[in-house]
Amino acid sequence: MYSDVLRAKRTLGWRTMLVVPELEQESAINFENPQLREAIADARDELLELEEELAQLELMQQEAATHAGGGRGGERLSTGEAVEQQAVLGAALGAKKLELAEHVLAYHRKFHPAWGQLFKTGYQNSRFAQQVEDYACLYAARASHLAFYSPRTRFHTIVDVMPHDRNERA
Repeated sequence: MYSDVLRAKRTLGWRTMLVVPELEQESAINFENPQLREAIADARDELLELEEELAQLELMQQEAATHAGGGRGGERLSTGEAVEQQAVLGAALGAKKLELAEHVLAYHRKFHPAWGQLFKTGYQNSRFAQQVEDYACLYAARASHLAFYSPRTRFHTIVDVMPHDRNERA
């Protein structure tokens, strides 16, 4: 895909549209399974919260060991309580990882039996998706989708947003 698209864009100044027939099935599966996608997102968020909680507990333990007997305030846990809380959090973390894996596997099975999603690898864009994004000005499941637009329609690129550019919305 790279050489054909890049040559047409650079030498001829053409705008390019890639037709990806598999996109129709992927879009349909995504549209038909919002609950499963939401369950994956929720499980992932809960997993991240548990990991953060465990990391905070470990930092508190480390600080308590470093400043043993020091006058620093804040939450203090006895070694036994901390170990017990770590065990509880560790068990909850393991259970949440299993739940997340079950949801992800169920979602993955809805796509191609061997390759899964064409545009995603886990939580990130696949190499194919990156190439589509980099080299195709437009992409669709069928060229006939352009019939829904006026010939004078001008398509604009989406602004690239990196993680540090995102605003947190509560």
